[in-house]
Amino acid sequence: MAIKDWYKVTFLIESDLEEIIIWQLNELGIFSFSFEYLIKNESKKEVNIWLPIDAWDESSRIGFEKIISKLLNINNQHNQFFDWNIIKEEDWLNSWKKYWSPELVGNNFLILPCWINLDEKFKDKQIIKIDPGAAFGTGSHPSTYLCLEKMENISFSDKKVLDIGSGSGILSVAARLLGAKEVCAVDNDYLAINSTNSNFQLNFGNSNNLNTYLGSFNELILQNQLKQFDFVLCNILAEVIKEMIPNIYNCLRNDGEVIFSGILNSQKDEIIKILIQNDLKLLGVSTRKDWACISAQKASGPI
Repeated sequence: MAIKDWYKVTFLIESDLEEIIIWQLNELGIFSFSFEYLIKNESKKEVNIWLPIDAWDESSRIGFEKIISKLLNINNQHNQFFDWNIIKEEDWLNSWKKYWSPELVGNNFLILPCWINLDEKFKDKQIIKIDPGAAFGTGSHPSTYLCLEKMENISFSDKKVLDIGSGSGILSVAARLLGAKEVCAVDNDYLAINSTNSNFQLNFGNSNNLNTYLGSFNELILQNQLKQFDFVLCNILAEVIKEMIPNIYNCLRNDGEVIFSGILNSQKDEIIKILIQNDLKLLGVSTRKDWACISAQKASGPI
């Protein structure tokens, strides 16, 4: 495998702009990032983003700066400075490690970086071990937190679960920990599929009960590979969710449920409207910071 080096780009933001920056990075397909409070000024945060050098030429980097600067200018933050540094492949994981620590999610889950030993005080938690090498989702983002929080109050025992946009596989691992008999994970990025498989094996020692599919969810539905699920987990962007809702309805069994996350509060009413139009009954909405999580059900009879 070829050695891959990385750009690490750093810039400062006002603390209350974290969520809109996360949204923009997700829109750009960027998932390797962290936020740090400044010790001397807690009203600001340092944003650190890791980008593979071979995918980010000078034109792409200039375009990235323009997009972020425009977003910050709209939110009254001006005079933006971007610091670009090269991180060698061998320093990649160490560069990540200092931003990671065990994280409690909801009442029962603990997200545990794979190199950290479990503290005795957390032994009664549901442990989700994650290797951040590919950095596709750590549980710290509010949308992932909301999804896990919703999941811990649901019985997955002997259920068939579909994870759309699996990323790191964190939701797939959680579903299996909660008793799912079969987990199917879909992502259109082969790195995400590799990460899902790796983290599943990290937690369970094998990939039993896990099926992964590389490709577009809507295309896979047309191939008739995905059907009769008890639960669908969908933690991606709202604009993508809107296009998937009709096919999500088709892959659920009667009375099957879906959990949507990755939705900004400003977008939730539109998503709910589309759910109702597609005969999915609203079960609940939870929020965290600027983000919303929506659960719905395919009713066996008229809604």
